Amino acid sequence: MLDVHPPHHPVHAWRDFLLHIATIVVGLLIAIGFEQTVEYVHHRHLLHQAERDLRQEMTANRQYLAMDERQLKGETEQFTDNLRLLDALRAHSATKGELGFRWYWDGMQSSAWNTARDTGALALMPYEDAQSFAVVYSQQETVNKESEVYIADIYRIRSPLQGGRKLSDLQPAELDTMIANTQQTLSDIAHLSDLCKSLDTIYADAGHQ
Repeated sequence: MLDVHPPHHPVHAWRDFLLHIATIVVGLLIAIGFEQTVEYVHHRHLLHQAERDLRQEMTANRQYLAMDERQLKGETEQFTDNLRLLDALRAHSATKGELGFRWYWDGMQSSAWNTARDTGALALMPYEDAQSFAVVYSQQETVNKESEVYIADIYRIRSPLQGGRKLSDLQPAELDTMIANTQQTLSDIAHLSDLCKSLDTIYADAGHQ
């Protein structure tokens, strides 16, 4: 808020009047310039902070992604072994065995992205930079959502064994269901793995900008 004060003494001549007007104009220009300078400095700080936070978050997320990808490889082997055992049980060529249901997922975070969006920092960025970050976080969201599908798959496979039931307690139809669900899980893991590889490529491209 800029305050303009009236003269403290009567204006007796045009010269005094013009001098007073000139003083007001100069004061207003100085105040406006100072206000714009403060706003500019604030915006620059906001932009630099957002860019730094986004790149730090992306670096951390890429490390999480690398761990997730290693785990997915192990889980592919685990559910492939499960499928072999279930097929053997269904064909009566095996009578017992242990199924593995280990899983791990440390999803990517988006706190810096949400903050940059909510504070208006994205609007201060060059369009190309903002678009690059948007592509990264859009793919991250896709990967995180797909991870929820594969985790739900695992619990769906296990459902016939709830209540302490053993593989030997299962009916042929239940084994068929577990086999079908395991096949679906392997398919979803393959899909998730491909999405992860795509995200890693996007991280690499964004990091070179």
